[in-house]
Amino acid sequence: MWPRFQKSDLGMIAHYLGSMVLLIGVIMVFPLAVSVIMSEWNITGNYLIGAGAATVIGGLLRMCRISPGALERRQAIAITGLVWIVGAFVAAIPLWLSGHYLSFLDALFEGVSGLTSTGFTLCQDIDHLSTADNMWRFTMQFLGGQGVVVIALSLGLFSKVGSSFYTSEGRNEFVMPNIKKTARFIWQFSSIIVIFGTILLFTVLLLYGFDPVRGFFHALWVTIGAYDTAGFAPQSLSIMYYHSFPLEIFVMVLMMIGAVNFALYARIWKGGFRSTVREFTADIEIRTLAIWTVFILMAFVAAILAGSFLTDYSGLARRGVFTIVAATTNTGFQVLSTHQINALLSSGAFFILVLALAIGGSSGSTAGGIKALRIGIIAKATLARIKDVLAPKSVRNTTGYTHLGRHLLSGEVTGAAMTITILYIVTYVTGAIAGIVAGYEPISATMESVSATSNAGLSSGLIAPDIPVYLKIVYMLQMWFGRLEFIAFLAVIFCFFASLKPRRRAKL
Repeated sequence: MWPRFQKSDLGMIAHYLGSMVLLIGVIMVFPLAVSVIMSEWNITGNYLIGAGAATVIGGLLRMCRISPGALERRQAIAITGLVWIVGAFVAAIPLWLSGHYLSFLDALFEGVSGLTSTGFTLCQDIDHLSTADNMWRFTMQFLGGQGVVVIALSLGLFSKVGSSFYTSEGRNEFVMPNIKKTARFIWQFSSIIVIFGTILLFTVLLLYGFDPVRGFFHALWVTIGAYDTAGFAPQSLSIMYYHSFPLEIFVMVLMMIGAVNFALYARIWKGGFRSTVREFTADIEIRTLAIWTVFILMAFVAAILAGSFLTDYSGLARRGVFTIVAATTNTGFQVLSTHQINALLSSGAFFILVLALAIGGSSGSTAGGIKALRIGIIAKATLARIKDVLAPKSVRNTTGYTHLGRHLLSGEVTGAAMTITILYIVTYVTGAIAGIVAGYEPISATMESVSATSNAGLSSGLIAPDIPVYLKIVYMLQMWFGRLEFIAFLAVIFCFFASLKPRRRAKL
């Protein structure tokens, strides 16, 4: 029998959800301040309205009474799942008021894309979007990359919620002894990377002739987009706009840093570099990610060389490598135009690009997708099964793997990896079919579906304000499913439906 949500459960969910919505309202202070600093007075009112709406909605939800004690897992999962929807609704209000979106649905799409750190955009005339609105778009991505729950925990907003609140956001590894320290480490580490990344990119942009104020904001935004493997860009040409090879190098480094598990960085932080190198190189996830990236890069280069596009080695090295790094880290930055992707890339290169998007980066990182850890576990389990078949009946093999310590490769671990992988594949296919039904080319529809579910944001050009309404909703659901990695979302759905179903009366 499925567990049901009781009235007390709904009160707890609403109360803590209200706290999260209030937090989003408070964070709107950043774009509000930017609008004042940049004298964008017509935008200032939009963020006052947005923050006011968050205060009203959050305040009403906070009024729900709660019973003392820690959150139960199903309550935490429900809060985390709903905050991406309610939070996106609130976040969309100032964007919609900006006049750069055809409808509120388009602004909501932008909010979901930002908070799930996907990077798809339906913004019109993005090159003339205000500084404050761009600041809000990238603030959403920073929130989404680290996790809204992680930010809340690091600020000490929830002192008695239990570990279920942290793990409900798709993070299963505790990088520090307790939840609060774990969340604070992720927040502090991310802030340090963003600061150093901004300084590096700001220096590059100054050398390329950017105005200091504009250069600072662009450096900050691109750093956030790269490190959080998100993909929003302040210009419609994405990274192509800058025409800077040094900037592209730094961006690739930031993307790769963002795609590695936070827990591994914590091990280095606590144990020192030398003592952690052996564990780092022996980790099944790092090995899988490295092997996969090299393999996919070689295959992509071979597919491009077989065609007539990027035949010069400098262009191949610059654009080909960047594109694959962006795809394997699930970052939506592009150095190829949609015309080049659709018309000039061979079908083989296109397929390899989609495959890279589907797998993604590391678990416990800012990247999305199936994750290298699951692929490594499935591959190791397959080899172990083959070894068992070939071994004598009297021999019983046990297989282990290294990932933040040594673990036994059990059927439960393998089954969990297979379940999530299958759910990703089913969602990829479902979204692709939805795109094909709308009349789009199968390969383009598949790429958009995979990119949405893996929270990548790389687009073949299909994503635009004029796509059918139902397709916008499908992609929003895919971004939501992928960010929560399915199980958490499905658990909430089943609990809600079980709660609606009338109880059976006991027979006398």
